Amino acid sequence: MAALTEHASLLNLRVRGWRGRHVETPYGRVHLIEARGEGPLPTVVLLHGFTAAGAHYGPLLEELRRSVRRVVAPDLPAHGFSDSPVALDLGNLYLGLRDALDQSLDGPCVLVGNSLGGAFAVRYALDRPERVLGLALLSPGGAPMTAQEMVALKELFNVRSDGDALAFVDRAMVHPGVMRRLYAWGIRQGFSRPAIRSILDGMSTADCLRPEDLRSLTMPLRVMWGEEERVLPSSGKRFFMDNLPPGGRVELHRGIGHCPHIDDLDHTARTLIRWCREFARPPARQHP
Repeated sequence: MAALTEHASLLNLRVRGWRGRHVETPYGRVHLIEARGEGPLPTVVLLHGFTAAGAHYGPLLEELRRSVRRVVAPDLPAHGFSDSPVALDLGNLYLGLRDALDQSLDGPCVLVGNSLGGAFAVRYALDRPERVLGLALLSPGGAPMTAQEMVALKELFNVRSDGDALAFVDRAMVHPGVMRRLYAWGIRQGFSRPAIRSILDGMSTADCLRPEDLRSLTMPLRVMWGEEERVLPSSGKRFFMDNLPPGGRVELHRGIGHCPHIDDLDHTARTLIRWCREFARPPARQHP
Protein backbone atom coordinates (compact mmCIF):
# COMPACT_ATOMS: atom_id res chain seq x y z
CA MET A 1 0.00 0.00 0.00
CA ALA A 2 1.33 3.44 -0.93
CA ALA A 3 2.43 5.68 1.94
CA LEU A 4 0.77 8.99 2.74
CA THR A 5 3.79 10.83 1.31
CA GLU A 6 3.27 9.07 -2.02
CA HIS A 7 -0.44 9.92 -2.04
CA ALA A 8 0.38 13.57 -1.38
CA SER A 9 3.05 13.67 -4.10
CA LEU A 10 0.74 12.04 -6.64
CA LEU A 11 -2.13 14.39 -5.78
CA ASN A 12 0.15 17.37 -6.31
CA LEU A 13 1.10 16.07 -9.75
CA ARG A 14 -2.51 15.36 -10.72
CA VAL A 15 -3.46 18.92 -9.89
CA ARG A 16 -0.78 19.96 -12.38
CA GLY A 17 -2.21 17.81 -15.17
CA TRP A 18 -0.39 14.51 -14.70
CA ARG A 19 -2.24 11.24 -15.27
CA GLY A 20 -1.87 8.00 -13.32
CA ARG A 21 -2.74 4.60 -14.78
CA HIS A 22 -1.99 0.90 -14.32
CA VAL A 23 -0.50 -1.56 -16.81
CA GLU A 24 -1.10 -5.29 -16.43
CA THR A 25 2.05 -7.45 -16.21
CA PRO A 26 2.74 -11.05 -15.11
CA TYR A 27 4.07 -9.55 -11.86
CA GLY A 28 1.00 -7.53 -10.97
CA ARG A 29 -0.24 -4.17 -12.14
CA VAL A 30 2.47 -1.56 -12.62
CA HIS A 31 1.48 2.05 -11.98
CA LEU A 32 2.76 4.89 -14.17
CA ILE A 33 2.41 8.64 -14.03
CA GLU A 34 2.75 10.55 -17.27
CA ALA A 35 2.20 13.93 -18.83
CA ARG A 36 2.49 15.59 -22.20
CA GLY A 37 5.52 17.84 -22.31
CA GLU A 38 5.90 21.42 -23.50
CA GLY A 39 9.18 21.19 -25.43
CA PRO A 40 10.77 19.56 -28.49
CA LEU A 41 13.24 17.22 -26.81
CA PRO A 42 12.66 13.43 -26.75
CA THR A 43 10.37 11.62 -24.35
CA VAL A 44 11.96 11.03 -20.93
CA VAL A 45 11.27 7.96 -18.81
CA LEU A 46 12.47 8.15 -15.20
CA LEU A 47 13.16 4.99 -13.16
CA HIS A 48 13.27 5.45 -9.38
CA GLY A 49 15.42 3.70 -6.79
CA PHE A 50 14.76 1.01 -4.19
CA THR A 51 11.75 1.78 -1.92
CA ALA A 52 11.06 5.06 -3.76
CA ALA A 53 8.26 5.84 -6.24
CA GLY A 54 7.86 7.86 -9.40
CA ALA A 55 5.82 10.56 -7.64
CA HIS A 56 8.75 11.26 -5.28
CA TYR A 57 10.54 12.82 -8.26
CA GLY A 58 7.68 15.27 -8.89
CA PRO A 59 9.70 18.52 -8.88
CA LEU A 60 12.29 17.03 -11.27
CA LEU A 61 9.55 15.64 -13.52
CA GLU A 62 7.95 19.09 -13.67
CA GLU A 63 11.27 20.69 -14.64
CA LEU A 64 11.86 18.15 -17.39
CA ARG A 65 8.32 18.51 -18.70
CA ARG A 66 9.05 22.06 -19.83
CA SER A 67 11.65 20.89 -22.35
CA VAL A 68 10.55 17.45 -23.59
CA ARG A 69 7.62 15.98 -25.53
CA ARG A 70 6.46 13.51 -22.88
CA VAL A 71 7.47 12.37 -19.39
CA VAL A 72 6.73 8.92 -17.94
CA ALA A 73 7.59 7.69 -14.44
CA PRO A 74 6.65 4.09 -13.55
CA ASP A 75 6.51 2.64 -10.06
CA LEU A 76 8.47 -0.61 -9.87
CA PRO A 77 6.45 -3.66 -8.78
CA ALA A 78 6.01 -3.59 -4.98
CA HIS A 79 6.68 0.16 -4.98
CA GLY A 80 4.45 3.21 -4.94
CA PHE A 81 1.00 2.42 -6.36
CA SER A 82 2.04 -0.77 -8.16
CA ASP A 83 0.87 -4.17 -6.93
CA SER A 84 3.05 -5.84 -4.29
CA PRO A 85 3.25 -9.60 -4.77
CA VAL A 86 5.47 -10.90 -1.99
CA ALA A 87 7.24 -13.53 -4.12
CA LEU A 88 9.56 -11.09 -5.88
CA ASP A 89 13.30 -10.86 -6.42
CA LEU A 90 15.37 -8.35 -8.38
CA GLY A 91 15.04 -10.47 -11.51
CA ASN A 92 11.26 -10.47 -11.77
CA LEU A 93 11.11 -6.96 -10.33
CA TYR A 94 12.94 -5.91 -13.49
CA LEU A 95 10.82 -8.12 -15.75
CA GLY A 96 7.63 -6.49 -14.47
CA LEU A 97 9.10 -3.08 -15.24
CA ARG A 98 10.25 -4.21 -18.69
CA ASP A 99 6.80 -5.49 -19.57
CA ALA A 100 5.19 -2.21 -18.47
CA LEU A 101 7.63 -0.12 -20.52
CA ASP A 102 7.13 -2.33 -23.57
CA GLN A 103 3.41 -1.56 -23.39
CA SER A 104 3.80 2.16 -22.66
CA LEU A 105 6.51 3.53 -24.95
CA ASP A 106 5.49 4.76 -28.38
CA GLY A 107 9.00 5.51 -29.62
CA PRO A 108 12.64 5.86 -28.55
CA CYS A 109 13.11 7.64 -25.23
CA VAL A 110 15.80 9.04 -23.00
CA LEU A 111 15.92 6.60 -20.10
CA VAL A 112 16.86 8.18 -16.76
CA GLY A 113 17.64 5.94 -13.79
CA ASN A 114 18.54 6.74 -10.19
CA SER A 115 20.12 4.13 -7.87
CA LEU A 116 18.47 0.74 -8.58
CA GLY A 117 16.65 2.47 -11.43
CA GLY A 118 20.06 3.08 -13.01
CA ALA A 119 20.85 -0.63 -13.05
CA PHE A 120 17.43 -1.40 -14.51
CA ALA A 121 17.89 1.32 -17.14
CA VAL A 122 21.05 -0.42 -18.34
CA ARG A 123 19.27 -3.78 -18.46
CA TYR A 124 16.38 -2.33 -20.45
CA ALA A 125 18.77 -0.66 -22.89
CA LEU A 126 20.47 -4.03 -23.43
CA ASP A 127 17.15 -5.83 -23.94
CA ARG A 128 15.41 -3.13 -26.01
CA PRO A 129 18.12 -0.99 -27.66
CA GLU A 130 15.72 0.22 -30.35
CA ARG A 131 13.58 1.88 -27.65
CA VAL A 132 16.39 3.81 -25.92
CA LEU A 133 17.80 6.95 -27.54
CA GLY A 134 20.18 7.63 -24.67
CA LEU A 135 20.91 6.58 -21.08
CA ALA A 136 21.19 9.11 -18.25
CA LEU A 137 22.20 7.52 -14.96
CA LEU A 138 22.05 9.43 -11.67
CA SER A 139 24.08 7.83 -8.85
CA PRO A 140 23.42 4.45 -10.48
CA GLY A 141 23.45 1.13 -8.71
CA GLY A 142 24.24 -2.20 -10.27
CA ALA A 143 28.04 -2.13 -10.22
CA PRO A 144 29.75 -5.38 -9.19
CA MET A 145 30.36 -5.74 -5.46
CA THR A 146 32.42 -7.98 -3.27
CA ALA A 147 30.53 -10.17 -0.82
CA GLN A 148 31.63 -7.82 1.96
CA GLU A 149 30.31 -4.75 0.09
CA MET A 150 26.98 -6.49 -0.49
CA VAL A 151 26.66 -7.35 3.22
CA ALA A 152 27.39 -3.72 4.14
CA LEU A 153 24.82 -2.40 1.65
CA LYS A 154 22.12 -4.79 2.87
CA GLU A 155 22.87 -3.79 6.46
CA LEU A 156 22.42 -0.13 5.49
CA PHE A 157 19.05 -1.05 3.98
CA ASN A 158 18.06 -2.90 7.16
CA VAL A 159 15.91 -0.02 8.39
CA ARG A 160 14.10 -1.16 11.52
CA SER A 161 13.76 1.96 13.66
CA ASP A 162 13.37 5.73 13.45
CA GLY A 163 17.07 6.04 14.22
CA ASP A 164 17.97 3.71 11.34
CA ALA A 165 15.77 5.73 8.98
CA LEU A 166 17.32 9.05 10.02
CA ALA A 167 20.81 7.59 9.60
CA PHE A 168 19.85 6.42 6.10
CA VAL A 169 18.58 9.89 5.17
CA ASP A 170 21.82 11.46 6.40
CA ARG A 171 23.87 9.09 4.21
CA ALA A 172 21.66 9.41 1.13
CA MET A 173 21.11 13.18 1.10
CA VAL A 174 23.58 16.03 1.43
CA HIS A 175 21.14 18.61 2.83
CA PRO A 176 17.77 17.03 3.71
CA GLY A 177 16.80 20.19 5.62
CA VAL A 178 13.41 20.56 7.28
CA MET A 179 12.10 17.51 5.41
CA ARG A 180 14.60 15.18 7.11
CA ARG A 181 12.13 13.52 9.49
CA LEU A 182 9.43 13.23 6.83
CA TYR A 183 11.91 11.56 4.46
CA ALA A 184 12.91 9.20 7.27
CA TRP A 185 9.29 8.33 8.01
CA GLY A 186 8.68 7.50 4.35
CA ILE A 187 11.84 5.40 4.14
CA ARG A 188 10.89 3.39 7.21
CA GLN A 189 7.43 2.79 5.75
CA GLY A 190 8.96 1.63 2.47
CA PHE A 191 11.40 -0.82 4.02
CA SER A 192 8.65 -2.29 6.20
CA ARG A 193 6.71 -3.72 3.24
CA PRO A 194 6.87 -7.55 3.16
CA ALA A 195 7.65 -7.56 -0.58
CA ILE A 196 10.53 -5.13 -0.07
CA ARG A 197 11.92 -7.26 2.76
CA SER A 198 11.71 -10.32 0.52
CA ILE A 199 13.56 -8.59 -2.31
CA LEU A 200 16.23 -7.31 0.06
CA ASP A 201 16.77 -10.74 1.61
CA GLY A 202 17.31 -12.26 -1.84
CA MET A 203 19.78 -9.67 -3.15
CA SER A 204 23.20 -11.09 -4.02
CA THR A 205 26.34 -10.27 -5.99
CA ALA A 206 24.88 -12.33 -8.86
CA ASP A 207 22.38 -9.51 -9.47
CA CYS A 208 25.13 -7.02 -10.40
CA LEU A 209 25.97 -5.78 -13.89
CA ARG A 210 29.01 -7.13 -15.72
CA PRO A 211 31.69 -5.05 -17.46
CA GLU A 212 30.57 -6.38 -20.85
CA ASP A 213 27.03 -5.15 -20.16
CA LEU A 214 28.21 -1.54 -20.15
CA ARG A 215 30.72 -1.95 -22.95
CA SER A 216 28.15 -3.44 -25.30
CA LEU A 217 25.67 -0.56 -25.05
CA THR A 218 24.97 0.94 -28.46
CA MET A 219 23.40 4.24 -27.40
CA PRO A 220 25.00 7.31 -25.73
CA LEU A 221 25.57 6.96 -21.99
CA ARG A 222 25.96 9.72 -19.40
CA VAL A 223 26.56 9.13 -15.68
CA MET A 224 26.23 11.67 -12.87
CA TRP A 225 28.26 10.51 -9.89
CA GLY A 226 28.03 12.71 -6.82
CA GLU A 227 31.21 13.53 -4.95
CA GLU A 228 29.17 13.18 -1.74
CA GLU A 229 27.94 9.64 -2.55
CA ARG A 230 27.77 7.69 0.74
CA VAL A 231 25.30 4.88 -0.02
CA LEU A 232 27.02 2.99 -2.82
CA PRO A 233 30.59 1.67 -2.55
CA SER A 234 33.23 3.89 -4.16
CA SER A 235 34.13 0.94 -6.40
CA GLY A 236 30.91 1.68 -8.30
CA LYS A 237 32.29 4.92 -9.68
CA ARG A 238 35.39 3.13 -10.94
CA PHE A 239 33.26 0.43 -12.58
CA PHE A 240 31.33 2.96 -14.66
CA MET A 241 34.45 4.95 -15.53
CA ASP A 242 36.43 1.87 -16.58
CA ASN A 243 33.76 0.23 -18.74
CA LEU A 244 32.19 3.04 -20.75
CA PRO A 245 30.96 2.25 -24.24
CA PRO A 246 32.23 4.45 -27.11
CA GLY A 247 31.13 8.03 -26.52
CA GLY A 248 30.11 7.37 -22.93
CA ARG A 249 30.94 9.81 -20.15
CA VAL A 250 31.01 9.92 -16.34
CA GLU A 251 30.65 13.38 -14.80
CA LEU A 252 31.58 14.04 -11.17
CA HIS A 253 29.30 16.61 -9.54
CA ARG A 254 30.06 18.58 -6.40
CA GLY A 255 27.45 18.89 -3.66
CA ILE A 256 25.60 15.81 -4.92
CA GLY A 257 25.07 12.55 -3.03
CA HIS A 258 22.83 9.57 -3.73
CA CYS A 259 19.71 11.66 -4.41
CA PRO A 260 20.64 14.32 -7.00
CA HIS A 261 17.00 15.39 -7.46
CA ILE A 262 16.91 16.36 -3.76
CA ASP A 263 20.48 17.55 -3.25
CA ASP A 264 20.34 20.06 -6.14
CA LEU A 265 17.15 20.00 -8.17
CA ASP A 266 18.02 22.87 -10.53
CA HIS A 267 21.48 21.54 -11.32
CA THR A 268 20.18 18.01 -11.89
CA ALA A 269 17.39 19.22 -14.19
CA ARG A 270 19.79 21.40 -16.21
CA THR A 271 22.21 18.49 -16.55
CA LEU A 272 19.51 16.12 -17.77
CA ILE A 273 18.20 18.65 -20.29
CA ARG A 274 21.75 19.19 -21.56
CA TRP A 275 22.17 15.47 -22.00
CA CYS A 276 18.79 15.19 -23.78
CA ARG A 277 19.99 17.79 -26.28
CA GLU A 278 23.15 15.75 -26.85
CA PHE A 279 21.12 12.58 -27.38
CA ALA A 280 18.78 14.34 -29.84
CA ARG A 281 21.66 15.76 -31.89
CA PRO A 282 22.25 13.83 -35.15
CA PRO A 283 25.51 11.83 -35.07
CA ALA A 284 28.49 13.45 -36.74
CA ARG A 285 29.12 12.31 -40.30
CA GLN A 286 32.03 9.99 -40.86
CA HIS A 287 34.41 11.32 -43.51
CA PRO A 288 35.91 8.76 -45.88
